[in-house]
Amino acid sequence: MNSIRFTAVALTFALAMSLSAPLSAQVADWQSRDMDGVGVEEQLGAEVPLDLEFKNSKGETVRLGDMFDGERPTVLTMNYANCPQLCGLQINGFVKSLNEMKQWSVGDQFQVVTVSLDPTESDDLAAGFRAKTLAGYDRPQAEQGWSFLRGKNEDIRLLADTVGFHYNSFEDKGQYAHTAVLILLDPQGKVARYLYGIEYLPSTLRLSLAETASSKYVSTVDALILRCFLYDAASGTFVGDAWKITKIVMTLVAVILFAFIGRLVLLERKVRKKTAA
Repeated sequence: MNSIRFTAVALTFALAMSLSAPLSAQVADWQSRDMDGVGVEEQLGAEVPLDLEFKNSKGETVRLGDMFDGERPTVLTMNYANCPQLCGLQINGFVKSLNEMKQWSVGDQFQVVTVSLDPTESDDLAAGFRAKTLAGYDRPQAEQGWSFLRGKNEDIRLLADTVGFHYNSFEDKGQYAHTAVLILLDPQGKVARYLYGIEYLPSTLRLSLAETASSKYVSTVDALILRCFLYDAASGTFVGDAWKITKIVMTLVAVILFAFIGRLVLLERKVRKKTAA
């Protein structure tokens, strides 16, 4: 009796495995096909197509080149309003970091441009996405400094390909497979840096922007930090440049030492004068 039960259980398990294996293989294959080719191929120094035209949240036609003023850097994000999860996580993480950056604000020291991956996105949907995003950011000047743009499929693709942002579209689902990344552009519209993930260290974001901003937007402290620290792409943070720090410390020690010796010489001269008198 026990052997019969064991055989029945074994046959049931084998049947379940034989049925589930093709299904899991299909799911894995479907997921791999969705993500095939998706990712970022860094194009540092590439200039975005400034003549491309998009529509802003008001439905007005704007030129991409108008987003750059030659002094302030711009953060480019590529998301869309109907994204089921990733876009919301990335934008929320980005806004959280922005709120923690006290000295830097969207609309003052830098700008943000969010380009929708969905060319069919409606005016109402885009306006709602913009309003929801800005509602979480406590800086009123962001109204003028954060642009939400929509465009034709070929223009979106051209911009994405230029900055190395590769994604897949699924028109039957109305969804897009893509990665979460902030693309930092210098004041002339050239790619300066990529910050990956859905959360960003405020200090890393600030210093990355400061590297490409006009000098009038960079504080003395940040300028000093940038001289002593280098961006480490592997960790996504700034790390100390040992040689530069050593040179600065040695210079400071030398200045202090010479100042001390100079003071001793002056004191000695004063003593000699008093003695001679």
